[in-house]
Amino acid sequence: VGVIISPAGNVQQLAEYVEAERNIGGKRASFARVHNAESDDVPASDLKLEKFIDGDILAKAPGLPRPGAEVKTVLMTGSTGFLGRFQALSWLERMAESGGKVICIARGADEAQARQRIEAALDTDPELMKHFRALAADHLEVLPGDLGMPNLGLDEATFERLAETVDLIVHPAAHVNHVLPYNQLFGANVVGTAELIRLAITTRLKRFHYISTLGVMGLTDHLVDEDSDIREAIPSCEIDDSYANGYGISKWAGEVLLREAHDLCQLPVDVFRPGMILAHSRYTGQLNVPDMFSRLLFSLIATGVAPATFYAQDASNGRPRARYDGLAVDFLADSITAIGAQDTEGYHTYNLSGGHDDGVSLDTFVDWLVEAGCKIDRIDTYDEWLSHFETAMHALPEEQKQESMLAILGPYRHPQAAVTRSRLPAERFRSATKAAGFDIPPVSQGLINQYVVGLRHHGLL
Repeated sequence: VGVIISPAGNVQQLAEYVEAERNIGGKRASFARVHNAESDDVPASDLKLEKFIDGDILAKAPGLPRPGAEVKTVLMTGSTGFLGRFQALSWLERMAESGGKVICIARGADEAQARQRIEAALDTDPELMKHFRALAADHLEVLPGDLGMPNLGLDEATFERLAETVDLIVHPAAHVNHVLPYNQLFGANVVGTAELIRLAITTRLKRFHYISTLGVMGLTDHLVDEDSDIREAIPSCEIDDSYANGYGISKWAGEVLLREAHDLCQLPVDVFRPGMILAHSRYTGQLNVPDMFSRLLFSLIATGVAPATFYAQDASNGRPRARYDGLAVDFLADSITAIGAQDTEGYHTYNLSGGHDDGVSLDTFVDWLVEAGCKIDRIDTYDEWLSHFETAMHALPEEQKQESMLAILGPYRHPQAAVTRSRLPAERFRSATKAAGFDIPPVSQGLINQYVVGLRHHGLL
């Protein structure tokens, strides 16, 4: 799926993919070869590295030279993605200080197109582009590639060069789609991660930073702490049609493979599980337009209607005290980079939750949108609001309709639970953040204003 709908794809790339699959298709892992395609149950025990990586490579890995404390060459995936672009920027800042280099794999027919896609993701604010280009001039290499392709879409010589020179692999890339099922995301998100593990255990061991998601919590009926072995905490997943089920399972599968890579090969791994990634706190236009939060704020503004409260009301029938857990993308990128830079050995998992009990909720965001000049009328009953909201979204012009909540309205068909404090176990993340010199920022009125400015910048308002 990823190859077909790739924004950088063309007929030649598709032909090359088909040819590569023909040449190694009998050896390459697929959903049907790894799992029982007839079952809706996906056990962690299916996800063995031997199904993805040649046994000789796995056998040699424990004896390979170990990574040192100093990072001089970073391999980045996902640098056109929302979090990934700012992780790349954060590592470029570090490499500028140390004289190192960041190598970004990005989809594109050639290096120029791949680089252009990275720049296009950042081209919303002149200051941001100026900062990026100044760093990139001496510290960035761009390689055209694709996680959905065999060998990451790289030729053998390039793959071998990376195996010899890279110190750290930073892997935020994924086919992010909350509608497609697991089997359709398996190639890019699971096989792609396995290919990066193969690179990480070839020639010399490399540190590995993996961006997972707090969405893995939705795959089980209990909380998963930062110390648990993911294979024991969530020994299996059930494929269903719930929101983001396929995406969540694909990220869980990546965690399972990395846990085994650590056990078998002593690969140093950091797993970071972000939740809702919010807009950049400073740069104009840097918000993740397709995500649920951006769609919700846009839809509230575009339709001009909001419920009196988004939450199940208490006995007094007043607005319940609640909170919304989200973190600005710049804070996440910088804190992940700082924490990961300090971890040189072992296996560490971080649940990226702020935990503020400040009463700042979806209802507060509507207040702030109104204060920012958005005309929004509140409707007393939730069901009446939902009816008005859905009707108004259907009446939007086609371009706006495509960016609205219509396709993902399911989680908002009923009032939200009023939670005042995060129950997610995130002590390791909070301690590491503090040790790295960061304060976890609350969601502020200024950050919500960034959405109003950003949506206008993108021509949606």
